[in-house]
Amino acid sequence: MENFDAAIIGAGPAGAAAAISLAGKGHRVALIDKEKFPRGKLCGDFINPVNWPILRELGVENDILSSEHGKVRAFRITACSGEHAEAHLPAQSGGPEFGLGLSRTIFDLVLLRKAEQKGAVVLQGCRIKSLEREPRGWELLLDHAPGDGAIHAPVVVSADGRNSSVAHRLGLTSAAETQGRSVGFQMNLDAPDAIRGNIDIHLFPGGYAGVVGLGGNSFNLCLAVDKKRLPQQRQVEFLSESLLPQNPYLRELLLTSRRVGEVKATYPVYFKPRRCLADGIVFIGDAARVNEPVSGEGIYFAMKSALLAAETIDEAFGASDFSATRLRSYERRCRREFKLRRRLNILLRHLAYRPALLTPFVRFSAKHGLLLDALVQAICAPHSAEIRSHHEAREGHEA
Repeated sequence: MENFDAAIIGAGPAGAAAAISLAGKGHRVALIDKEKFPRGKLCGDFINPVNWPILRELGVENDILSSEHGKVRAFRITACSGEHAEAHLPAQSGGPEFGLGLSRTIFDLVLLRKAEQKGAVVLQGCRIKSLEREPRGWELLLDHAPGDGAIHAPVVVSADGRNSSVAHRLGLTSAAETQGRSVGFQMNLDAPDAIRGNIDIHLFPGGYAGVVGLGGNSFNLCLAVDKKRLPQQRQVEFLSESLLPQNPYLRELLLTSRRVGEVKATYPVYFKPRRCLADGIVFIGDAARVNEPVSGEGIYFAMKSALLAAETIDEAFGASDFSATRLRSYERRCRREFKLRRRLNILLRHLAYRPALLTPFVRFSAKHGLLLDALVQAICAPHSAEIRSHHEAREGHEA
């Protein structure tokens, strides 16, 4: 049996960030994923400017900027009435003054390679066959892994998504959690005449769509739709021909673009938060069910929760104590860091499926931009607690 300090299940942004951080602190890490990279992922593909301090801390900022991407300098929201409002993204202190449209295929691979460079042992194409609690920690048996596929670690970090297999194995899910209001879809478009430089949110009856350029003529159209609006059959055709064109901006985009590849779908979009730790185990990113990514902060929540978990786990090694009581400081850190952003996401999620409420906001913002500017600032700029946390992390690293 091969021994590690931490076994991280899931190699997306949360898992890879945790691996980079823990390996950088001197811990031996196994980073495990059932897929082989590069691989696609249903996502809005928007890298919010709030991520720049984290990407810099992880050492991947230059790698990200050298990858194919679209620069995002402004936010626009549109209504079915044809009204729209815009706001510029806030400048970041000491960092790029823009966000990015960047494929998750590229983004996740950059993070995975950095984890390998830091010394993490990456096990791709490996599924968990068993996960057992032992007196000294956790024993995992993997398929398609080197040797007999058995590894041991005192800590397991679950970063395997909203429908986490780790949570299922530990009995932390229920049948009710598979029910939700919305279905998510992602379409890739070749759109030569589409507007570049924006992250757009287009409202339509029963949902909202996000559009961002990924470089060249490539665009991501990602949407969440109230499942009650969808027919049983030919859902993509219904969306493209009947529902989305009710917003004139989406109608124009669909008329002047060509769909590339298959349409991806997921259900449900939103899960209620779950307990995010137990003895010797921590849930991060989507596995902790932080939020519905209405505001484009999903990647930020994933990577930030990973860094907070790595900090907590490193302290647990210092105390040789991996109990839930010891790890509970991770929950406290998450509450402190995400408090305002979670509340804002709850509000936005409530409004997103109610165009009758959001359309007056769009109309008001088109005439008086201060409210929209404040909203974009709250979403895209670090808050005071986050700035303090990054300073403390940087000082600790330099020490």
